[in-house]
Amino acid sequence: MMQADILLVTVTEMESLAVLAVFDDYAKRKAPGTEIKGRHYFDLGSVKGARVAMTQSEMGTGGLDASLQTVQKGIDALSPDAVIMVGIAFGVDQTKQAIGDVLVSESLRCYELQKAATATGGENEFIQRGDRPHASSRLLNRFKSARLRWDAATVRCGVVLSGEKLVDHIDFREQLRRFEPEAIGGEMEGAGLYVACQSKKVDWILVKAICDWADGRKDHDKHVRQQTAATNAARFVLHALELTPFQREGGPPLGGQVETGGQCLCRCSLSSSGAKKNWQG
Repeated sequence: MMQADILLVTVTEMESLAVLAVFDDYAKRKAPGTEIKGRHYFDLGSVKGARVAMTQSEMGTGGLDASLQTVQKGIDALSPDAVIMVGIAFGVDQTKQAIGDVLVSESLRCYELQKAATATGGENEFIQRGDRPHASSRLLNRFKSARLRWDAATVRCGVVLSGEKLVDHIDFREQLRRFEPEAIGGEMEGAGLYVACQSKKVDWILVKAICDWADGRKDHDKHVRQQTAATNAARFVLHALELTPFQREGGPPLGGQVETGGQCLCRCSLSSSGAKKNWQG
C-alpha cells in the first residue's frame, strides 16, 4: 500500500512543471510517476524524512476531476497527513503587491455562495453566505516560520478569495474586495481543497504566488509572469518543508521510517544520496 506524508496539488501545466523542476533539482533526479485508481502521482522524494507526492487537478472546484475530487481521491490513495495546494493566483493591489509575491492562506473566503436580493432603493444587492475556513494552524505556523528564514520573493499571509470564476475584470475583482476587504488575492481551487480535507480530517493550506491583477490584462506577459509566480510558490513550499522534520501530532517524525542499511520500513529503497526510489504500490 503506497503512502505519502505530504501531497502537493497543482492545476495548470505551468504550476506542475515548476513543482517538478524545483523538487527534481532538490532530489537530483527526475520524479518517477505511478497510477493509482485512475490518477497519476509523482514521487517527489523525501524532504526531512517526509515523503512528498504531487498530482494535477483540473481547473476549479466542483467539476469532473477538479480540486474537490482530486484531493478526495489523493487522500484515499495516499493517506497523506497534509495537503498543500501550490500554484498561481491573482493579486488585488499592485500599488502594494508585486508579481511573484507568494500568498499563504490564513483562511479562505469562499465567495460563490451568495444571496442575490433587491435593496431598499431597488438596486441589486449581493450578500455573502460562503464559508471563511481557517487553514491548518500547524501548517500555517510552519509557513510563517519559514518566512523568517526566506530572503527571496515577498511572502504575504492572509485571506484568499476562492471561487469558480476565472477573474479578469477589475469591476468584479473590486466587488469581491468589498465582500472581503482583507483579501490578499484570489484563485479557483481552494474551496475544494478545504472541503475535501475537512471531511477527511487532513491538514491543508494553500500557497500560490501572484501572476496577474484580474484587471482585464491577464494576457500581458502571461507566460513570464505565470512562470515566475509558479516557481516562487514551489520554491517557498520546498523551503518550508526543509525547515524542520514534520511531526505527526503526538507521534514520530512524519516520514515515519527507520533507515537501516539503505532500506526503510516504508518499503521503499534508498539511493546513495538518500532520495527514495522504486515507488511502487
